Amino acid sequence: MNLSNKLNSILKEYTEGNKTSAYKKFNKTYLQNNKDIKLRYNLAVMQQELGLLDEAENNYISLIKHMDEPKFKINLYNLYITKGLYLDALKIIDSLILTNLSLIKVEQDRAYILYLIKNFQDSIYQCYEILKTDNKNIQALNTLGLCFLKIEKYNEANTTLLKAISLDKENIIILNSLGRLNHELRNSKDAESYFEKAFDLDPNSYETLNNMAGFYLEEEKYHKAINFYKKAEKLEPNNPILINNLAKTFICLHDVENAEKYSRKAISIDKKNDEFKKTLALILLKKYDFKNAWLFFDGRLGLSDFANKNSTLRLVQKKIPNKKILNKNSKILVLREQGIGDELLYGTMYVDLLNEYSDLVIECDERLLPLFKNSFKSNENKFVKLGTHSLDTNKINNFDYIIYAGSLGKYFRNNLNSFSQNSYIKNLENYKDLELNNILNEAKGLKIGISWKSLKNRYSSEKSLLLEDFKNIFKIKNSIIFNLQYGDVKEDLKNFTKKQNYKIITLETLDLFNNFSGLANLLKNLDFFVTVSNSTAHLAGALGVRTILIKPANHASFHYWNYEDGKTPWYKSVNIISKENLKDKNFMSKFFKL
Repeated sequence: MNLSNKLNSILKEYTEGNKTSAYKKFNKTYLQNNKDIKLRYNLAVMQQELGLLDEAENNYISLIKHMDEPKFKINLYNLYITKGLYLDALKIIDSLILTNLSLIKVEQDRAYILYLIKNFQDSIYQCYEILKTDNKNIQALNTLGLCFLKIEKYNEANTTLLKAISLDKENIIILNSLGRLNHELRNSKDAESYFEKAFDLDPNSYETLNNMAGFYLEEEKYHKAINFYKKAEKLEPNNPILINNLAKTFICLHDVENAEKYSRKAISIDKKNDEFKKTLALILLKKYDFKNAWLFFDGRLGLSDFANKNSTLRLVQKKIPNKKILNKNSKILVLREQGIGDELLYGTMYVDLLNEYSDLVIECDERLLPLFKNSFKSNENKFVKLGTHSLDTNKINNFDYIIYAGSLGKYFRNNLNSFSQNSYIKNLENYKDLELNNILNEAKGLKIGISWKSLKNRYSSEKSLLLEDFKNIFKIKNSIIFNLQYGDVKEDLKNFTKKQNYKIITLETLDLFNNFSGLANLLKNLDFFVTVSNSTAHLAGALGVRTILIKPANHASFHYWNYEDGKTPWYKSVNIISKENLKDKNFMSKFFKL
């Protein structure tokens, strides 16, 4: 059989569904004819379809070096989009536009990728440029609507998407976008209706199935989410982002075995993806497999949400290469994590760090500086505010090793027994606040603090409750309830106390968001603290205050509260309950003698 007939036979086998077998035969044939451009291209296409993305990427790159063919580049940037490598995709697209300005699809894709990398203003500009010549370009209208959604111009988003759907009432892409918009606006019924209409039009639309799965995941209807992710998986069995989402959904169902299986599969497809590494790390942390978890936890450093909150990250990575082992004689710079809560959590390892290493500097949020200095009196000079060294290009060159606090786990928390059982924030200075001192001195009875919100925008809805949910706490005899909720909650308090006629003490002179020394003193004087997951909860745990924490929605990121036994190895004094437990009038007595 000549080469042409042989290839036709293999390709027929491939199109008929015997893809794995056909691929092996095709690959063998290619290896015998590896200078054939057409063969290499077809091989790359097969690899892309089969999820062998790294192999396909290498072949496309090699093809482009030999021949500046648009279809090679188009396939490559679509592959990069699949892998979530949007900046790499954008580079390819820009090179295409420079050489062939007539490719309107490429310009549309460029606008969409700008949206994906959160460059919304440039994406909007690109969309308007397309719409100048074609005001009915549905893809441009869709991307424009999604951009408006992301920058919270909801009216503009709605107007744009409704215009798009008026041009094509059965356009599945627009129906999906309208579903996403309404979900963002908490119009769950309308959102579900748009998704269902898209599904009815095409039950095999990957985008629809994926969006419906994501919708049900956020609605905490995890079994439905799994159902639609599984349907989507049949269409794209090797889509690593989809597979990773399946892993995260199984975490929410506490099915760590399936979660780990899908997570490892995602990584096997795309070994470089930092999001997938982080997901696996969170799963392993939930399994108490700390030693292996930390191997993947550094994946968080490559994520945009981490970099955006750490202005030092890129600068530090350029200046200091990542070394594998902390040397006892190394000069070490420790950097804070993403927020106050994370900083307090991983600060539990500072005791270990300071015991073993002498030549180091720890940067921290300025609000925590007095607490850390007082808690580590003999090492107080080692604590400095964020940016003291990391934002000074001359100073950071003096360090041998730079590490974020969350990465200390690989050295100090490799098994459950390695966790400290002691609180570490101590030696508080007497806080001179007349109002606080007078109230505490006069308070007779159980002093109970409450906090019901998280203001961390990304996950606030998963964490936050209504003040109404805490009403049973006010029924505890001989109790004095203190408001420890930071932020502007005047309306919450007004509506609740008016309706229920309950009394709650708010210290007007104490800034609960910025004055952590004052907050720590208040917490230390409480008998109990009942809270959702926020920075105050972490401070209470670090202080050793008896705390009842209402577990957030089962999001993988909250690994430190996500244990099934109601305890966390990070803080001995914290007891974790579900929201449902708050309905029990006697829920606190199950943990503490009242």
